[in-house]
Amino acid sequence: MNISLSSDAASHLQSELGARLLRIAFTTGCGGSGYRLSYADEPVDGDRIVELDGIRVAMDDMSAKRLEGAIIQYDADEDGYLLDHPDAVTAVWCG
Repeated sequence: MNISLSSDAASHLQSELGARLLRIAFTTGCGGSGYRLSYADEPVDGDRIVELDGIRVAMDDMSAKRLEGAIIQYDADEDGYLLDHPDAVTAVWCG
C-alpha cells in the first residue's frame, strides 16, 4: 500500500496520538466521497494496520483499497490534517 505522511503531519501526530492510532475511513454521501480521519484506541476487527514514520494507521478494506498514493498532511493554518488524494472530494478531521 502506497500511503505516506508529510514530515509536519508525522511530527504533530507523534505528539498528539500517544498510544492511540490514526483511523482512516472512506465515506460517501450526497456531496460525494471523501475520508474521515480520527483517533482510535484500538483497531476494529478486520482493520489493516500500517506503520508510517512510527504512526500506527488503521483502515478498513474499502479505505485501504482507495488510498493508493494518498499523503496525509498537516495544515498549520487550520490546525488540522488533510488527506491529499485524487479520489477525495472532502477530508474531515475529528479528534
